[in-house]
Amino acid sequence: MNALMALLIASLGLGCASARAAEAGGWKPVVLPQAEQRDIHSRNTGDDYRIFTSQPQQPAPPGGYPVLYVLDGNALFPMLAVQANAHESRPDPATRASVVVVGIGYPGDALYDVGRRARDYTPPALAANHERDDAHYGGADQFLAFVQTELKPLIEARYPIDPHRQTLFGHSHGGLFTLYTLMNEPDAFQNYLAASPSIWWNDRQLLEHGGPPLSESNLQSKRLWMTVGEAEEPEPLLGKVATSERERRLVARRMRSNVQGLFERWASLEGHGLKRTLTIHPGAGHGENATLTAADAINFALQADAPLR
Repeated sequence: MNALMALLIASLGLGCASARAAEAGGWKPVVLPQAEQRDIHSRNTGDDYRIFTSQPQQPAPPGGYPVLYVLDGNALFPMLAVQANAHESRPDPATRASVVVVGIGYPGDALYDVGRRARDYTPPALAANHERDDAHYGGADQFLAFVQTELKPLIEARYPIDPHRQTLFGHSHGGLFTLYTLMNEPDAFQNYLAASPSIWWNDRQLLEHGGPPLSESNLQSKRLWMTVGEAEEPEPLLGKVATSERERRLVARRMRSNVQGLFERWASLEGHGLKRTLTIHPGAGHGENATLTAADAINFALQADAPLR
């Protein structure tokens, strides 16, 4: 998987320096079929973003293409674009389907812009309990405004999009933003995919002060899929005193307990129309869970009742 990702990243211009060096030696960068990118400036956040899109080859259905918006686009877009291409290339026409994948990333060669994502994906802070004192937080409202009022119109001007089949996928801090969006602007998307969401952030602020109660919202036709890796909070650490820095971090964040707790807390929302799914990937750590979840993200975006791992 790492080798494949490196090739895909180079094809998108994410590894510009290495791509130029390879071409000078007679090698050429790999090209990712049916994909394009452009940088845009946001008036809401005041920053630049690198936007990646997959281009369906099949004609759009009558209502338009379903669309999957994925955060951390520099890292996660390539594998999703390949999957979208594969769905269109299935030998059985009855199982073929097209979807537009939109990766929201940042200019530069890095897979993750740690500082930018920390700001864009976190809610307005209520207290100074952050893990990184040198990072800026609390820009989720401005980032959501960018997605809703700037990015979506740009995508919809380029592709016929079905406004009733929009999916948001985020991992870690991106998963936190995904949940924050569902809680504060549930009609922004129909499908929400939160992988290893950072519910622990700022003393579990999302749970205590995340926004208006979801029970007051119309959640008909809304779907939420939450995933977490089993190894993100190993069983031996439950009730055990942590000794290493890694163990202390796992204990403090309570990734699995937080996800399971929120899933159970929202059980009553099924009466308001929300369809929930929880997946705990056996043996998976934080990064592995992103890859495992991405493997089913296209199915989730395409099908209302897709079988999930």
